[in-house]
Amino acid sequence: MFRNTLTYLLFIFLLSSCITNKDLDIFQVKQDSEINVFENVNELSDGDLIYVEIKSLTPTNYDFFNKGQDNSNSKLLNPYVYGYLVNDSGFVSLPILGEIYVRGKSIQEAEKTIKNVSKNYFSNPFVKVVLLNFNITVLGEVNSPGKINVVDPSMNIIDAIGMVDGFTSIANRKKIKVIRFDGKKPQVYTIDLTDTNVSNSEKFFVKSGDIITVEPVKKRFFVINSLSSGISVIISSLTLYFLLTTN
Repeated sequence: MFRNTLTYLLFIFLLSSCITNKDLDIFQVKQDSEINVFENVNELSDGDLIYVEIKSLTPTNYDFFNKGQDNSNSKLLNPYVYGYLVNDSGFVSLPILGEIYVRGKSIQEAEKTIKNVSKNYFSNPFVKVVLLNFNITVLGEVNSPGKINVVDPSMNIIDAIGMVDGFTSIANRKKIKVIRFDGKKPQVYTIDLTDTNVSNSEKFFVKSGDIITVEPVKKRFFVINSLSSGISVIISSLTLYFLLTTN
């Protein structure tokens, strides 16, 4: 009787502690299925710091934009030294060129706008714009939580998870919370990475200032995972007790 009870309890324990592939796999699609991907465009907003490089045929005409020959890492580590601020009116103030409206423009659109203005001063100008303070924070059930400096403005949530060394063993792929500071009030979204349609949503792509939180799976899994060694000891003790009492 005791042996049957112990076997039954072990069976229930194993069933309850199993996490299926449906809990772990992202983009759960049938073989040869197509996934639609949203065409993401990150727009400049108030408070952004942008690095502006202008080159023309005459080197002396653009030296004041380049501020030396430092590499891109220096620009990312010292954005306030190399960057130009987009003010609360949506303008960026550049030497010689003056104030240029860039709010709501993509990087490519900002480059085109600045290039058009710089044509009044330089011959055949080439303009490059880089967003310096594009940072996101990833917290919760990931292996290396923290702040990330984003270089690629088309980064999505899966890319961000990869940059923090992936999910932990108890991460809930169905409940990824994103806190986004669009406008005055932060917006909170819940992303299900097992849903094939998620990649066709604007929310799938990160924006500067995003806080991404990965929740754990249901509490029972967490408890079982944390106390697995303790439960093994209890089961061993019960087995020993059974052997001793049956002799």
